[in-house]
Amino acid sequence: MSKLPLRIAVAGANGFIGKSHVQDILNEDDAELAALIDNDPSIASTAKQHGVASFADLQEFLSAYKAGDLKANAIILATPTHTHIPMAESLVGSGLTVLIEKPLAPTGDEGRKFLEICKADTNGTYMVGHHRRHNCYVRAIKDVLDKNELGRVVAVNGVWAQRKSEQYFSIPWHQQVGSGGVLLTNAIHEMDMLQYWLGNIEEVHAIEGPKERPFPVDSTVQVTMKFASSVIGSFLFTDVASSHLSWEAGTGDVGVFPATGEDFLTIFGTKGSISVPSLTRYHYGTRPDAEQNWNYSLEKDTTPQEWVDNKTSFSHQLKHFIATARGEASPNCSIDDGLRAVFVIEAVHDSLRNAQSLNAFTKRKHLIMIAQYAVLTEIWNDLEMLRV
Repeated sequence: MSKLPLRIAVAGANGFIGKSHVQDILNEDDAELAALIDNDPSIASTAKQHGVASFADLQEFLSAYKAGDLKANAIILATPTHTHIPMAESLVGSGLTVLIEKPLAPTGDEGRKFLEICKADTNGTYMVGHHRRHNCYVRAIKDVLDKNELGRVVAVNGVWAQRKSEQYFSIPWHQQVGSGGVLLTNAIHEMDMLQYWLGNIEEVHAIEGPKERPFPVDSTVQVTMKFASSVIGSFLFTDVASSHLSWEAGTGDVGVFPATGEDFLTIFGTKGSISVPSLTRYHYGTRPDAEQNWNYSLEKDTTPQEWVDNKTSFSHQLKHFIATARGEASPNCSIDDGLRAVFVIEAVHDSLRNAQSLNAFTKRKHLIMIAQYAVLTEIWNDLEMLRV
């Protein structure tokens, strides 16, 4: 027996990500566009083109939905960051399956409160839109790690470096602390991805580079981190550099940005290493342990490349969202998962505010540790008690 398509509404439908969600729904046989929600007056004509209802805000949509004037099964919140939690709270008890775009919230406190609210909503299902979890490259690395093909992972290193257009910053919230910035907008992707692969990040240290634009938000930040597993990592984030190294450039996952195919991230293990997007695993093969060292040539394993399917993260995420709404799967990125990424970015911001610099040319009698934000362990323990 065939299943009816899932009817999905999109809030923030006139934004960059919102338009992407709308197009994916239109392209998906198991989905049907239910309504468009946006305060841009042009949304009415867009909705008319697609033959669906339009609403200026979420409350108008909910009124029609609760009155039975509109049929919907799910909703995607693709609105500015600071609106995510207030809008999601409005949907509690509605019975709709909810996808909240990343980041879940501007602050950990807001996200934690929503996590507690979600626990009480026995009829609701909530998922955070960290879409990279569904990408073929991310799944390929997850498979390699799950099979222990790198041995014990010891380190990870990466770069996200792009030069955003001036038009991007014409949107006010992109300029504002608490909504915009390379950390909350872009780095949070990498932090979620790294924790998906390697577990909780427990310590971070960050330093900030020069600001090239007249906005208060961060634009260039170097982050070092330590995971609960003792893996260490380093990541450079900048949105002012003319560069060929980033997730978008490397994987081509976001079609509007030109692809370079260059590796931007490498994971290092005792038995091998692998980079994205090349997905070539370097290792010593079946050599005895005594010969697994720099005196011998590495072998190349390209098997992970078989995961590449040339489909976007968003299209894979939509299929998973549909399965979740139907009760066929659990959210790949829960509220708890999304909150963990927010806490890491919040820790990075705290490190930027509180860090002390150590002059490498100044002799000291006592060991001075570069400031770390190391309270994440306590946060993770608290979250275990709040898991949805």
